Amino acid sequence: MIVTVHRGSKQIGGSCVELRAEGGNRLLLDVGMPLAQPDGSDWPWGTMTRPSYELRAEGVLPDIDGLYADATPGFSGLVVSHAHLDHHGLAHHVHPGVPVYASAGTIEMIKVSKLFVPDAAVPADMRLLPTGKPLTMGAFTVRGIPVDHAAPDSRALLVEADGQRLLYSGDLRAHGRHPELFDSLPQVATQGGAVDVVILEGTSIGQTPGAHGFPSENDVERQLTEVLRNTCGLVAVIASGQNIDRATSVYRAALATGRQLVLDAYQAYVLMMLKDICLDVPQFDSPSVRVKFVQGHVQKLKEAGLFELACRMSGAGKRKVTTQQLVADPGAFVYLARASRATVALLGRLMAGTVPTIVWSQWSGYLKKGGPVPAFCEKHGMEPLLIHSGGHAHPEDLARLVRCLAPKAVVPIHTEAAAQFPEIMPNVCMVDDGETVEIDSLMG
Repeated sequence: MIVTVHRGSKQIGGSCVELRAEGGNRLLLDVGMPLAQPDGSDWPWGTMTRPSYELRAEGVLPDIDGLYADATPGFSGLVVSHAHLDHHGLAHHVHPGVPVYASAGTIEMIKVSKLFVPDAAVPADMRLLPTGKPLTMGAFTVRGIPVDHAAPDSRALLVEADGQRLLYSGDLRAHGRHPELFDSLPQVATQGGAVDVVILEGTSIGQTPGAHGFPSENDVERQLTEVLRNTCGLVAVIASGQNIDRATSVYRAALATGRQLVLDAYQAYVLMMLKDICLDVPQFDSPSVRVKFVQGHVQKLKEAGLFELACRMSGAGKRKVTTQQLVADPGAFVYLARASRATVALLGRLMAGTVPTIVWSQWSGYLKKGGPVPAFCEKHGMEPLLIHSGGHAHPEDLARLVRCLAPKAVVPIHTEAAAQFPEIMPNVCMVDDGETVEIDSLMG
């Protein structure tokens, strides 16, 4: 096999890896949207859905022949590891004749993004990547191996071709609600033989200890429970709508302290779509769950022909919670919210009563970048509580994974500190963006 890391060797996000077999068959692993512009600023709204030729000319889309609609398709398939935009956000630009494979949970989350996020689109041909059995795409055999990450139903990808075996980690961690997936990964990946090369994410390498919050999701749940127990007013937990583990942690903390969990319609819809995949997540009709309706979310459901679902979420008004109810009895609730202007508008109305407590339950870097919620907190002299645990494996866990896999070569990706990989693990081979290398050469 021949490997080309089109993007990701020196940055976090925007990952894109191409594999080429001896006969010329090609396979793509992820095609993500970079997290930020080269100067560190956010992308303008609508960037992802701009014309492919413009994004390709500007370097937003990797310059890959045979991948886009302006040429004969040259790929047997694209496999998406998980439903974060920095791994799938540009997949809709791929030629419609190239099938896109992903897990059931990833497909559902991409569809949800299309419904609620204006700057998102769905690939033309999305197909299920089976779990537990191989899938043949041209000269490649691909196995999706479940891993724990902040995105639901994530996968590491084991690829075989030309008698060689390559493991692409995607994004993964050992400290979430399912550490057994991380612990079993070496055994699952080596069942058919040794892994020759690992393309390994290293988000946490080179970052200061504690940059990604508490050591584990269990720690997050304990800290949230303590805050809810010792706080009189409303607690608003600001988290990603796709962080299913965090929704579970907030719900368990609410149950432990006698509070009611408030979801918005977007979060309620996400959790509903994943109920058959993530079995322990709260639903809008679960005990002690209420729904706060934001007009924009209701409008999106109406446009999608799902107004009846919004009515079910309301439960004839029994599950719906109003701003007036939150103001009247703020200590009875914990609100799982997005870092949006709608959340700020609600918080502003709540300030007439007890001052709410803001919990920032995302990466601290987003808090420092600013936005509606950080600006609101600064305006009112409020200090958000950082209660978070990241979606990426700690350096010591990555080192442990490599020891167990014992590959002949480790290629860093999804990292800003590739040069530090050799300090914690053996057989590291640097591959720059755009560089094409044969696996034989990586293995020495």
